[in-house]
Parts: sequence; structure tokens; C-alpha cells
Amino acid sequence: MFIEDFKFVFLFIIVPVLIFFLVTSRFKVNKVLSVFTKNTNFKNDKNYKRISKLRIFSASFLILALSLSIFALMQPKWGIIEQKIRTNNYMITILLDLSRSMEADDVWPSRLERAKLEIEDFVKNTDNLSVALVGFAGTSFVASPFTQDMETFSYILNELNIKSVTLQGTRIADALVTAKNTFNVNIPGKKSIILITDGEDHAGYFDNILKELKDNDISVYTVGVGSELGASISSDIGYSEKTVISKRDDKTLKLIADSTGGKSYIADNVYLKNIFNDIKNNMDSVSTIKNNRSYKDRFQIFLFASTILIIIASILNILTQKRVLYKNNKSSIIKDIK
Repeated sequence: MFIEDFKFVFLFIIVPVLIFFLVTSRFKVNKVLSVFTKNTNFKNDKNYKRISKLRIFSASFLILALSLSIFALMQPKWGIIEQKIRTNNYMITILLDLSRSMEADDVWPSRLERAKLEIEDFVKNTDNLSVALVGFAGTSFVASPFTQDMETFSYILNELNIKSVTLQGTRIADALVTAKNTFNVNIPGKKSIILITDGEDHAGYFDNILKELKDNDISVYTVGVGSELGASISSDIGYSEKTVISKRDDKTLKLIADSTGGKSYIADNVYLKNIFNDIKNNMDSVSTIKNNRSYKDRFQIFLFASTILIIIASILNILTQKRVLYKNNKSSIIKDIK
């Protein structure tokens, strides 16, 4: 037998206290009866003996019911249950592009803000998730290490903007290295990177990092935000401001995803939410099955027995009251006859 919750054991103190109270009360009642009836032999009366027995049984059943109820609160368990449980343990690093091109408004309200909204919704609706956050542009940095505190993660996510990085540009290859380093390869579980970018890598050589990701079984899901036609953004060059067109680079993103066993997506206003759902479904398909052994809950037995004893005690109490009333009525009739 296994007891799960010992904190209720102190309630058993109530039992001896209750017994002491009932016994002392009974002595006091007998003493009062002997004074008022002027009969020290009233205990030999047959009706008194029957009533006393009924009361003793009723009190005993109530005390036993109380003891069983307390024991049920302690959650006794015995008997082993063996179950096969499918578990999904996710370790996901969100790799978010913070380059100036992510301010383009070809996706409402902007590429960056739309991505942040969907990331927040995704992490809050995915169970068993441990998530990290990496921001990147010309350089990359870990904004949040792995955490399961989604409130804190969401706060950090919402604070990110293009001013969070000191060097502009889009260096996806370097960012993938930073994202890879967030993982501890010795910890079991599905490891993935979700790369959200417009895909315009300005200085990247992917061969080495893609091989490392594949060797460590880290898949990359790429989400290309923005339209194929692109959108105009302002770019500061020296003391002048120049308007440039930022376009999505689907070829680069597909290369990254295909090389690591991930999947490449193209996002717009309509499909971005569906993309995150599809990523989740893809990760759900990779799960582990483990044998789980646990004890069977048996508190129901004690609660059932306690309930039966309370019912019996109630019936005995009713019978006692009826017998007392019958005795009193009988005594009154005899007096009236006399």
C-alpha cells in the first residue's frame, strides 16, 4: 500500500478526543439519571439496556466512518497500473528576423508585427513546449533561453523590434549557428528551429551549419513572410534616405528546410496562422512512447464504507429515538391509569 498525502494524518487526533467526549458525556448522563430517578438500578432496566446498546453502536459506527473518511483523504493506493503514454516534448527555438526589411507592410500590420502575433498564439497553444527566442539581423543574439514560462516569453517577444540589433542586414547563416547553440543535445526530445524571415540573406554560406543541424537532428521550419512582389522600405545610406524594394527569397528558405528535414512555408495575411498549426502537426507526428507505472487509487473504497456506516448509524439513531418515545408514552399511560 502507498499513501500519497500524509498531511491529513493529524486529523486522527479527532478520533480519541471524540471517544473521550462521548464516554464522559455518558457518565454524566447516567449520574443525572440516578439522581432524578432515585434509582441506582436503572441500568438493569431492559429498555435502558437496549437504548444504550443502540447508542453505543451508533456512536461506534460514526467514529469508524470518521476514521475511514480521514484515511480516504490520505489517498491510499495499491495495485500497479502499467500504461503506454505517448509524449511530445518540444524544444523549439524561434529565430526571428529583426532586419529593416521586416518593417515592410505588404503583410498587415507589418511583417514583423504579424509574425510576433502568430508566434505568441503558437507558443501559448502548444503543450509540453520549451521555447527559446533568438533575434537577428546583421548580428544575432539570444533574447530568451529555453523556458516554459509563456508569459515571460511573450513579454520579451513583444519588446523586440528592429532597434534591438546594433547592426542591420540579414545574416541567416550566422543566426542559425546562434540558434543551434541554444540546444543541449544531451537532453531528449524533439528539437526544431522556426525561422521567420523575408529570406533576403546578404552574406551567408550555409553548407557547414546545415550539416551540423542535420547531424544533431535539429530540423528547421522556415516561414517566409512578405509578398513575392515585395514592398518598399526606407534605407538610410550615409546622410540620405533611399527607398528599396524588399522581396522574399523562397529559394534560400526552401534550401534550409529541405537540408534539415524541416518544411518551407510562404506566409501572408490569410495563411500565417495555418502555417503554425501545420508546424505543430508535423512535430506531433514525432513522439516518444514510454511505459508509465502508477498505483491505483483506492480511496473510493473507504469513502463508500464510510457512507454505509453513516447510513447505518443514522438508522440506529432513529430506532433509538423511537424506543425512547415509546418508553415515555408507555410510562405516561401507566401513570394515567393509576
